Amino acid sequence: MNQRNTFIAVFMMASLCFSCATRRHAASASAWAERLSSKLDMRVTPRDNLQLYDMVAGWIGTPYRMGRSSRKGTDCSGFVSVVYKTVYGKELARTSAAMWRLNCRPVANPANLREGNLVFFHTTKNAKLPSHVGIYLKNRKFAHASTSRGVTVSSLDEPYYRNRWLSGGVVK
Repeated sequence: MNQRNTFIAVFMMASLCFSCATRRHAASASAWAERLSSKLDMRVTPRDNLQLYDMVAGWIGTPYRMGRSSRKGTDCSGFVSVVYKTVYGKELARTSAAMWRLNCRPVANPANLREGNLVFFHTTKNAKLPSHVGIYLKNRKFAHASTSRGVTVSSLDEPYYRNRWLSGGVVK
């Protein structure tokens, strides 16, 4: 076999191996997304940040515990801080008000939110600063630590959150 034919044979073998690996990766990402869809009760696709959705899924059901940030119990800002550090490698302030003030550029309109943005709410009467924070996923859904349900996924369209919306935030 001459040098040209050897090169063509090696190139074709490498191409075949690469395409098989790409298909395997796509299949595993699809299966992963399907499992997350089931766990989170929302459609997750391989184009979504699967690491974010996997992290959220792993925390679902963690009980609410004020001032904590572990899987034994967490409050809203503790949950957001741990997820952000793990998924995005960014340290955030420890309270929702400090996150809003120090870590974010505001997003006033919920229609402009993107995956990974933070969502802020005022859950106390006449509050000007946020007292609750979550992480926006998509399709008006966000993950957060609820005092009544622990870590869960909720909708911005739920009356409770719609009436308490303060702002979104793009983490700087």
